[in-house]
Amino acid sequence: MSTKTNEELAKGWIRALSDVDLFYTLCADDCKVWHSADDKWMSVKEAVDAVHERGGLPEFENSRYTLTEKGFFVQTSATLPAARVHLIQLVTVKDGKAVSAEEYIGPEMDIAV
Repeated sequence: MSTKTNEELAKGWIRALSDVDLFYTLCADDCKVWHSADDKWMSVKEAVDAVHERGGLPEFENSRYTLTEKGFFVQTSATLPAARVHLIQLVTVKDGKAVSAEEYIGPEMDIAV
């Protein structure tokens, strides 16, 4: 398997948002994933299994990435039954694979209340 650049990984990450099994090809075997929704670290397998158990991910819109010194971050949005949400996923890369991913989820709201 060839080593991927951070940009190749970031583009693959956006594709994986609609096909979560692709995360296995992008992440190191010991990659850990954290979500702000539950404040828990888990393995990629646990994260992917949880998505499958829930019936998949919502359709994401306006997905884009920015490369960083240590990897990349992805910004995206989705409309859920309860609210519109915005996500930022911070991904740390080492040796051509994601070694950690932190997902911050925020609801869209009027903050002038």
